[in-house]
Amino acid sequence: MNDAMVIDFPSRRFLVNGISVFLRNKEFTLLCYLMDNAGRVLTRTQLLEDVWDRNICCCTNTVDVHVSSLRRILKKYLGKDYIRTVHCVGYVFDLDDSY
Repeated sequence: MNDAMVIDFPSRRFLVNGISVFLRNKEFTLLCYLMDNAGRVLTRTQLLEDVWDRNICCCTNTVDVHVSSLRRILKKYLGKDYIRTVHCVGYVFDLDDSY
């Protein structure tokens, strides 16, 4: 994990350079899941099953909306979003600066 980013699980806070950054509940859960699986490509279906209710409609764009929101927050506070889209597959949380 990047030293500038800290997940404080007990208080459900996301800290960037020691500053608390507001995340909605699903944004926090999604970010934790992405960071726990850093470097691994996660499909939208995996994200829906593991972060949202397993009975959610598979035709929803909720994953894309929440990823977009996280990207804006990461870019604002870190200058980079760290979430890479893998075309036609899903997303990967990537701390590698080479992409």
